[in-house]
Amino acid sequence: MHCKAKRILWASLILVFLLAGTALAAEFSADMVITSKMGQGDLTGRAFVKGNALRQELDTPIGVQTTIIPSGAAVMYVLLPGQKKYMEIPNTQVTLDSSEDLEAKMANQGKVTKKGSETIEGYSCDVYSIVYNDKKLGEGTIWVSSKLNYPLKIYTQNPQDTATIMYRNIREGKLDEGMFSIPPGYTKFSM
Repeated sequence: MHCKAKRILWASLILVFLLAGTALAAEFSADMVITSKMGQGDLTGRAFVKGNALRQELDTPIGVQTTIIPSGAAVMYVLLPGQKKYMEIPNTQVTLDSSEDLEAKMANQGKVTKKGSETIEGYSCDVYSIVYNDKKLGEGTIWVSSKLNYPLKIYTQNPQDTATIMYRNIREGKLDEGMFSIPPGYTKFSM
């Protein structure tokens, strides 16, 4: 993967975490597809949400990349399972508790407007558009499930790329707490 494509992938993943709102009671897994005009085909993976904890496993050309955000943590972990290594980065995730709404929570990041509602994967979603104050982030549309209080579809357009992140095959149910911590035997690295 080229250096520019890696930067765009990282920017897209960070955007997912910026937009990912989790409800206190949400507990589900889903398949994830990221389509990018700059990418070399779709990237696929899996997402696991348990309250305010999030785990994403992304199938990349260099192997599976796993990101874990433990509930309430100030950092997120990027794991490289093939190398048994992990890196810490600041947790920039904007979370939505069940009593919060996206417009109020993201008001300092840009202009957020509720556009209506649509059904995604059988879930009723509120549709929001956002125009970011930081022009490098561009603008986007976010479909947030009313039941899960989590975005099931994210479309972003910025000067570098246009990307869509879609969650499919959503399965509500209990998840093992161990999924949201660093596995034994991993060593820390930094870039």
